[in-house]
Amino acid sequence: MLEAVRVVLTAYTASFRFPHFVGHQLTLPVPPLSTIYGLISAAAGRWVKPSEVEWLAYRCEYEGKGMDMEAIWTVERRKPHESARFETRNIIQREFLAMPCLTLYLPLGWTEVFRRPRYTLLLGRTQDVATVESLQPTNLEFVGSGIVSGVLLPLELVMRNNVSVWLHSLPVAFTDEPQRRPLRVQVFGIVDARRGGEISGADGWLVRDTQSGVILPLFRREWILHGRAETVSEIR
Repeated sequence: MLEAVRVVLTAYTASFRFPHFVGHQLTLPVPPLSTIYGLISAAAGRWVKPSEVEWLAYRCEYEGKGMDMEAIWTVERRKPHESARFETRNIIQREFLAMPCLTLYLPLGWTEVFRRPRYTLLLGRTQDVATVESLQPTNLEFVGSGIVSGVLLPLELVMRNNVSVWLHSLPVAFTDEPQRRPLRVQVFGIVDARRGGEISGADGWLVRDTQSGVILPLFRREWILHGRAETVSEIR
């Protein structure tokens, strides 16, 4: 059993860009792990490294999808001493999630960080401003199977189960260098909130919120950093 804080974030819109997709920009129905570390960093007011977060779990729901026409400006600085200037304007179609709700579970020590976030919390782009709807303590218990939705699944769980997912290579986290680099890229199975799937044989991966009954995968520090999954006995 893990003691956790359940952070519920809501917004009017969210957009989690499909990687390697140019022109017509689609949104993922679930944010990658790197977005979650970005949220934690914004709330803390500093760069939070994955090594600082013992574990986390989350799921994302939404009421619908929409399409927006957006103007994109190219900004260029022709010489180092010149000011940057707007050069070209382009119109693209951008998909977004309407009325998203992100439920994030973290160790209790992160409670105060989300009670008074230092910087603006975003569910994607700068216009996707989120608010902390609720902040409550709860318990997470380990389960070996269950129905999940609105989550990312590690590839090993997808391969063990006959579950409908979108497979994508997504960044787990980024370095804190000026020129950011992916700390690790991993293939995930994305389970849309509107199409759940049943998972079994998930020792050490799935947890259940004892209050809400929601089942979701738990991402531990060792796996985030090194790709090594722990068993339930090791976590306890």
